[in-house]
Amino acid sequence: MLWPGGPVRIALDLTLVRPDRLSGVERYAICLASALARRAPGEIVAFRRPDAPPAVTSLPIEQHVAPFRARVPVDQAWLPAAALAARADLLHTLAFPTPLLWRRRAAMTVHDATPWLHPETISRGMQLYYRPLYAQALRRAAVVFTVSEASRHDLVAAADVPEAKIRVTPNGVDPLFFEAARSLSPGARPYLLGVGTLEPRKNLPTLLDAFARLRTSGRDLELRLVGRRGWAEQLRIESAIAPHVRLTGAVGDAELAALYAGAACFVLPSRYEGFGLPLAEALAVGTPAVASDIPALREVAGDDAIYAPPGDGAALARAIGEALDGGPETARRVERGRERVRRFSWEACAAATLAGYREVLGRAR
Repeated sequence: MLWPGGPVRIALDLTLVRPDRLSGVERYAICLASALARRAPGEIVAFRRPDAPPAVTSLPIEQHVAPFRARVPVDQAWLPAAALAARADLLHTLAFPTPLLWRRRAAMTVHDATPWLHPETISRGMQLYYRPLYAQALRRAAVVFTVSEASRHDLVAAADVPEAKIRVTPNGVDPLFFEAARSLSPGARPYLLGVGTLEPRKNLPTLLDAFARLRTSGRDLELRLVGRRGWAEQLRIESAIAPHVRLTGAVGDAELAALYAGAACFVLPSRYEGFGLPLAEALAVGTPAVASDIPALREVAGDDAIYAPPGDGAALARAIGEALDGGPETARRVERGRERVRRFSWEACAAATLAGYREVLGRAR
């Protein structure tokens, strides 16, 4: 890797990756770190939790272990000191604000504008703690990465981030999902699949409403929801459909790919997304997809998914019914969707991220 002025050391904050969960944000952190290690060997330094999962501990990069397990404000003091001791030229925080005490070059990834546009979907503690930190960190950041043009627009409009600071580096889709073969079992009850942390932003009550409508209309379906429980989401599942709803919790990539492959339809009913990685993964597998009609999901799937307004259970049920009924147009969407999402790769994400680092460090030297 040729940098302006010679070799550098890039510090990645991987303390967000916990052993008990793997959301889209954690997947981004792990996959980006792995791709960066391949592209810039010897120049990436990671800071992680002592109980980080094997997906982090096995990364072929220099690693430093935080003296804590829970994500608490003390790391705002620990991380800068540790990065300084590791001779980092730039610190990249992959989901959280840059620590207050870091005074060298900083990069931030802000996945979406949820704290500004939909504060009701995050906890009060998150609002009080992170929003002030985000404001000052965004002012000091040399570059801000985000995962879609839709998110870039929202950060400029809602968070007052200067457009010149933002670089769009879309998420990638692991080849595993392209390799998964569709496996609908003849005679087995078809199921709808939802993937994501069980939290208010994911809009699961609308999905449950749509599912109840489909059951009432005579469709013998099951609903499987994959993801860990988030904050404040107490799902009220009506007794009439409760026996037909399965909460799997978080699952590994291989099991997730198999669930996509076996689903009659994938559904992402979110109120808001920065990217919508499960939608891209479902399209890669070749599963018919239904999603909320919001900018980020349109950016990912284009015309290759069926859309419904967020919050409209009747419209969502109709869209799912259209996907389930299949036909030539559904087959064309599936074929086009698989090709469309091939443009999303972690190697491309890493290359764009390195270009951002290079620009920042070139200005600093």
